[in-house]
Amino acid sequence: MLTNLGYSHNNKERIVAPLPMSAVYNKQQFISQFVSLHQQSTQLVLVSQLLSTPLPGINCEYWIIYDDLNQPVACAGANTVMSDPSVGYVGLFEAKEQQAGTAVLRAATEWLRRGGVSQFEPVRQILGPVNLTTWLQYRLRVDTDKTPSMSFEPRHPEFYQECFAQAGYVKAVDYYTTFFEINQMIAGFERYLKGATLESYGMALQPWNTLDFPASLNPDRNPDLSPQDNVAKRVYDLSIVLFRGKELFDEGLSRENHRQIVLNDMISRPEVDNASLLDLSWFIVEPSTGEDIGYLAAWKEGDTLVLKTVGFVPKVRKSKVYAIALLETIKRARTAWGCIRAAGALMNENSSAISEYLSGPATRHTYRLYVHQPTTTVRDHDGDANETNNKMNEHAQTTVTATTSQKTSASLTSSANDQLKQQQLRLAHMNQRMKHPRSQGRPMARL
Repeated sequence: MLTNLGYSHNNKERIVAPLPMSAVYNKQQFISQFVSLHQQSTQLVLVSQLLSTPLPGINCEYWIIYDDLNQPVACAGANTVMSDPSVGYVGLFEAKEQQAGTAVLRAATEWLRRGGVSQFEPVRQILGPVNLTTWLQYRLRVDTDKTPSMSFEPRHPEFYQECFAQAGYVKAVDYYTTFFEINQMIAGFERYLKGATLESYGMALQPWNTLDFPASLNPDRNPDLSPQDNVAKRVYDLSIVLFRGKELFDEGLSRENHRQIVLNDMISRPEVDNASLLDLSWFIVEPSTGEDIGYLAAWKEGDTLVLKTVGFVPKVRKSKVYAIALLETIKRARTAWGCIRAAGALMNENSSAISEYLSGPATRHTYRLYVHQPTTTVRDHDGDANETNNKMNEHAQTTVTATTSQKTSASLTSSANDQLKQQQLRLAHMNQRMKHPRSQGRPMARL
């Protein structure tokens, strides 16, 4: 394989030419090298699966950059979004050094901006990092807290932030994982609930360990699986109801993809205690009708209870049902699993504020989603290239909205002579709007 890192004609600047997967004859070797750059990830099998069998309904491409010894040093992917092909994602990004990382991100971004090789309409908006869909891992961790990332959190060197900045990306929105001392959290919820019970609302908890979760992951092999035992289907159907219409939610992912990719990825992570997952996760049901009202997915990771997904249908979001279910889970995690702290996973500012209002001060991990700020290359008379802001159509808007109980819209617009500073001010304003809690029963996070 030829080296694709070299020198420019004046031997001063590196020439970086990422190699696309579509140009490679030996696809399996390419995938193997791509996966080798993800060694710090817990998703090696998943990454290989995604490259080998593309998700339906998307256009996608992948790139690797090699060093002068033909060793892979950076990789990335790009794809259109299933539910909105006018939006593109850049993700599956890994790099051993900053220059190569920036170059592969630029290649992925340019491919989306140009509509591939005239394969599809150029996208109007590019977000990243997103690993093909927001059902899977996305965002960069950008806080300075020294505690290691949890299994569900991004893990990467600090220079990844600079790679995205150099590739023309700016902050779109931040998300948070909030860590509480478990006794502190229980005390806060008990003060809020004042003895309220699920029975008083006509609801009941149905633990996953009373259902046939393993069989639900392979329904074709289990034709006698009952609708009640089909945990995977119930989780998927509820997720569609809970998150439909929310910004960044990809409705295009099929039930089969969710079962085979999302759920299997979750239970295959070595840090996730699967016995605790089945014991601490519930459906909240209405016994009189048999209707699923919501679900809570949680597990033990080390000494920490991970509250990964907490979501309820609209008719109970303003009640205390969600808090009652959470309290039951937190108490059981302390008594049965020895957890001493709890983590509310990957929440927006609104949900984080609600959690801290109920439970007191928290330690936060911060994650950032980026949006691409389009630029164009202008060459001076001597041939030097300078990056300048591109004039954007006033009607083309970049919109990134946090998932809240009431859909919040905030646009990132760039007009004829807007500078990057104006873009960042709008983004800061959007984040400020998200700091005011509205509803106490909204979905906190998503699988």
